[in-house]
Amino acid sequence: MTRILIASVVGAVVYFVWQMLTWMVIPLHGPTVSGLPNESAIRDAIIQQELESGVYIVPFGSDEEMMDPESQFSQRHVAGPLLSIFYHQDGMEPMMTSTLVRGAAIDFLSVGLASLLLSLVSDAKRLSTYVARVGFVTSLGVFLGLTGHVAYYNWMHFPADYTAMFVVDAVVGWFLVGLIVAAVVVPQPSPAE
Repeated sequence: MTRILIASVVGAVVYFVWQMLTWMVIPLHGPTVSGLPNESAIRDAIIQQELESGVYIVPFGSDEEMMDPESQFSQRHVAGPLLSIFYHQDGMEPMMTSTLVRGAAIDFLSVGLASLLLSLVSDAKRLSTYVARVGFVTSLGVFLGLTGHVAYYNWMHFPADYTAMFVVDAVVGWFLVGLIVAAVVVPQPSPAE
């Protein structure tokens, strides 16, 4: 358990720093996100809607409309534009301490889970080498990229370049975590082995 805790702390620091680098130093995400021209007018139009905080998509349709290629929803979807709006009614500081602390806690829990999964591998012989253990942890980044980011690309039509950079971010980040976790957590053969 001590090794899992050590791997969780050190791995979380590595992943946290990696995430900060990809947004603030390495131009990984910056080119995939843009500001709106005439942002104030669009912002004001959205505020006038008096929306509650939440996620909004345009066009929006019922289940029946989504399945009917002749519906108004389907026609609007084909014609475009498609919008996904993540709306927070109240503002907040851009880099609040609480956001950073929550991010660090999420990273700690994620690396802790990866470390625990590695320690529970039933066939320790397969992961007896450092490289195999790094590969195991890196595969979690690939899993995240596919089930999270590529799924949003497919279902929510996120742009390909935006998706690709998040997948690269996840895979490289979990590779870096794997370098730490694989050095600290070594699955032990069961007594039957």
